[in-house]
Amino acid sequence: MAKKLTTSGPATYMMAMPEPDKVRPAFVVRKIEQSMPHKVHMFDKGTNRIRSKIVQEPGGYLVTFRKGHSIRCRDEAHLKRIGANVRLIPMVNDEGEVKGMTPNIDLPDDVDEREEEMLAELNGE
Repeated sequence: MAKKLTTSGPATYMMAMPEPDKVRPAFVVRKIEQSMPHKVHMFDKGTNRIRSKIVQEPGGYLVTFRKGHSIRCRDEAHLKRIGANVRLIPMVNDEGEVKGMTPNIDLPDDVDEREEEMLAELNGE
């Protein structure tokens, strides 16, 4: 039964409605344009010591997941290892169920065949 709220104006009714699913991408991949400093350690046999130096490397890609966590992938090979190099990103709800797909625009041109597998799984084939 709806609850009647008393106000100075006309009567307002509140009803319990189910909250709609919050559907968002499982992850988002963005290319980092600037270079990043990276500390490299080298062993010097002559002095028997470890030397360190800072080198600049390409920014790579930032992969942000739906709960807010993120990682930086240095190159396309790292994206491929974690399975984030697909053209279509799954849209998932709070329970992790796939509800659809969205395009991934910041990826390199050569994309893995996992895309076809994901589409087949979504379509129930």
